[in-house]
Amino acid sequence: MTTQRRNPQPGTATSPSPSPRSLSLFPRGEYHRGSSTTDSRGPCPIMNSLANHGYIARSGRNITKPELLSALAEIGLAYTARIALCNIAFKVHADEGDPNAPPGSSRLGFRDPGQVNDQGEDVLDLEQVGRAKAMEHDVSLTRQDRELGDPMRLDRGMYERLLTVASANRKEKKEKKSFYLWSLALYRRALHAEHSKSNKQLTFGIPQHTAACLEVSAMQAVFGKGVFSGVPAEYYEAVLGEERLPYREGWTPRRFMLLVEILTFAIFVAVLAWPFWPF
Repeated sequence: MTTQRRNPQPGTATSPSPSPRSLSLFPRGEYHRGSSTTDSRGPCPIMNSLANHGYIARSGRNITKPELLSALAEIGLAYTARIALCNIAFKVHADEGDPNAPPGSSRLGFRDPGQVNDQGEDVLDLEQVGRAKAMEHDVSLTRQDRELGDPMRLDRGMYERLLTVASANRKEKKEKKSFYLWSLALYRRALHAEHSKSNKQLTFGIPQHTAACLEVSAMQAVFGKGVFSGVPAEYYEAVLGEERLPYREGWTPRRFMLLVEILTFAIFVAVLAWPFWPF
């Protein structure tokens, strides 16, 4: 039997909840944002989007590593990036320094000990992506700090504020706005300054900064139209606001991507957004 050790997180509902059987009738890739109270969703809008499109279980539960690897391939994420991400995610979680940590466990892992499906395969639920002291971090672009509110769900005020960071590219004479790495990096730095004052329990060091910058770089690599063209704001609105892949806005997954591209973007953002510069 599947081991479930965490309480279900309600899904972010926009429509009446169909039965599990009717959910299976939605074609793979078709967007449907269900409302079952047993649906599992986490703080990562891309992962939630994969569930809403049926690339992983629409319930967000009992996701296997092969299933997640296939889903990440659907959006064009670099092969080495998706292998690395899944290898870490499917480790058993153990807090850093825990003397009773199981062999092979990791602070960054999501799973509980013994969490497998009926076939004995390791599985995880999307809500576990947001477990404390793993990859989830304070100073999110669209979620509240754990000590201040709900770190799992979209904060509408933070989301609306983020949208103001998008700007038009005057050199390309485009009217539509886009998100650029440099503006997002500076915004991240400004957010940290604010959160360090409002959250006295703020946890944000090098590991959290690295994770936050990798998120920005992944959005650029997967959804961007080139370094100097940024990511169209409407793509951000689809993914972050609706937890939907922006197919209808014209996005198509890339056929080829290298891990070094994601890392280069991340380093650029990390340096520019570094919150501990003395200036």
